[in-house]
Amino acid sequence: MSTITSVLRMSRAASTHRATAGLCLAAAVTLLSGCGAGSSTPPNAAVTVTITPTVTAKVARPTATAANAAAGTATSDVVGRKFDLGTIVKVQNDGGVPVIIFDRWTATGVSDSTLAAKGVPIHVHSDAPYQNHNNKITYRVPVAQGAIFIYRHCVAIDQPPQQRSSTLNEFARLQASEKVVLLSLDPKGQAVKAENDPAC
Repeated sequence: MSTITSVLRMSRAASTHRATAGLCLAAAVTLLSGCGAGSSTPPNAAVTVTITPTVTAKVARPTATAANAAAGTATSDVVGRKFDLGTIVKVQNDGGVPVIIFDRWTATGVSDSTLAAKGVPIHVHSDAPYQNHNNKITYRVPVAQGAIFIYRHCVAIDQPPQQRSSTLNEFARLQASEKVVLLSLDPKGQAVKAENDPAC
């Protein structure tokens, strides 16, 4: 008797589980069919989903041009002076900026501080108003963009000099009698103007 009772109980439990599973399945089918109501997509059709990727654009910072980079590379040894007097030993290139290697001279009767602040007059002469007391020390003088070079040549002691526009390359090759140069300098110590001495 007890065996029959056990079998009946197991049969009822299995029926209950089947009924519950059937209800869950029916509910799931109802929900799914409800989701598809009104849709034109046939059953079992493949659905294509398109995903648009998000693109993050980065703004590139402009790089420094060669000219801008060069402007900061050439250093001057004559910052603080408004004028300098001497000869061009050679010209170097520092990052695209021409740099004069300058041998400083003195002017008779003029202190260096006065020459640095006010310069000296450039005029025709036959004497030797400028001297080189130290040719072992040179100074770096960058040339500013657009610097002016004025070449002067003595024709006769009693006549004004011939004058014309010139270039840094020509100034670097001046003859011994005309090679003394007066530089006008900007606050950065760059040469903005150069005039040679028209000695006769």
